[in-house]
Amino acid sequence: MDLKRMHYFCTIAEQGQISRAAKLLHMAQPPLSQRLKELEAELGTPLFERQGRKLLLTEAGTLFYRRARGILRAVETSREEVLRLASQSGPTLRLGLSPTCRSLWLSRFDALQAAFPGHRIGLVVGDSSWLEQLLARGQLDAAFMVPPLEPEHFVVHPLATSRHVALVPRNLLPRAAAVLSLAELARHPLLLLRRSVGVGSYERLLQHFHDEGLTPRVALYSSDVDLLLDLLRQGFAGIAVVPETETREMEGEFLVLGLDVPLPDYRISLVCRQEDAAGPVPARLLEVWQAGGLLAVQAADPLPGVRVGG
Repeated sequence: MDLKRMHYFCTIAEQGQISRAAKLLHMAQPPLSQRLKELEAELGTPLFERQGRKLLLTEAGTLFYRRARGILRAVETSREEVLRLASQSGPTLRLGLSPTCRSLWLSRFDALQAAFPGHRIGLVVGDSSWLEQLLARGQLDAAFMVPPLEPEHFVVHPLATSRHVALVPRNLLPRAAAVLSLAELARHPLLLLRRSVGVGSYERLLQHFHDEGLTPRVALYSSDVDLLLDLLRQGFAGIAVVPETETREMEGEFLVLGLDVPLPDYRISLVCRQEDAAGPVPARLLEVWQAGGLLAVQAADPLPGVRVGG
């Protein structure tokens, strides 16, 4: 069957009029009407019935429209995939990166390129909850992120930990102690990290405030640590609670202070699906990180795989 006539038919069905469809298709009405007649003759049944100036699909036309639209979408998708494949100069390494792992990942980028010569690196930066979904669908080869909330189908390789710290403008606390209490935090507007899904450091910190009878002044929460840092850079008069690993470029202008709050450390990990864990990509990625001295494991076990329970 002619795909062009199928496209013409779907356009007529969506526009409801030959005249509108012809205008959209940049063609005259008579040849478009002729193509429709040819299609109905080939199928042996009317596809439209006329109500005034409007064309309505018959039962057969409705069925054919669903099938035709699906075929046209499949053809377009295949065309895009072929074009994308033809444009690639080499294999692609598809990685995910949580914003809270950004600094450590950047420190190993040169080694990463050297470990995958000839590869194009595709990087998706997003909240760990989103990266978990992409991994589960097979749309990423691996991700640098905090451990997934639903780890049953993943293998998690611990890379590093990072404590929570307070990042403070120097003029906000000119005589600050090395460690801030909850009461001191409650006196200032706060910028906080929060996962888009599930319970994390945000909820735990607010619970500590509640337990102490304090009301925090949360100005903004976000899953993007860079956004919080940018707000501080542009003059936000408050405190950001962030992983210490993400404060290295801020230390000259801001105070980096500990917190007198029992929050668990950020656990930066390499995560992949169980079915991908035995492949070459996770092992090579782990070698890159281990070479940088960032892998928090025993030297006798250079390529550990830690399956995390629910």
